[in-house]
Amino acid sequence: MDNQIQEVYQVQNPALGATILWRFVCGYKSVNYEPVPFSLLFLVLPIIYKKNLCTTIYKTQRYTGLSKVSEKLFKEKRNDELYSINNSAIALRAETLRSFNIGLSTNLYYIDTASAMVYPLSESRPDGLSSEAKMLLDSAEKLGAWCGEMSLTEICEWLKVRF
Repeated sequence: MDNQIQEVYQVQNPALGATILWRFVCGYKSVNYEPVPFSLLFLVLPIIYKKNLCTTIYKTQRYTGLSKVSEKLFKEKRNDELYSINNSAIALRAETLRSFNIGLSTNLYYIDTASAMVYPLSESRPDGLSSEAKMLLDSAEKLGAWCGEMSLTEICEWLKVRF
């Protein structure tokens, strides 16, 4: 495996993706005590795996919400990052499904197949993470909390996506 492919796999591997999805589910539930609609999980990895978006989320105060992230991106003329989420979500569908399946098999969360809602099975945060992994997981959890405060319609509007 050449270095570039290996580096991509180290960042975009299904086990890491499962953990990112789990922290998103935990963040979502922490706000409204509701499970996450399964379809919403397809937005998580395309956002968190984009370094600039992840960094912007990480540096934005949790109480300010997703609107502040959008505002920052438009102010800095980086709104193309928002508009690319939909295409990235389509491109990363298989990766999201692989990650989701690992999370199911390791009991990070479960899905109610009748309602297509995802519930966390544990909410305790892992210890001993590298600063890079901590940033990814913290950003995913924050994104989940912000999404938990909005309807799917509002999420689509702020993130420029369609379901």
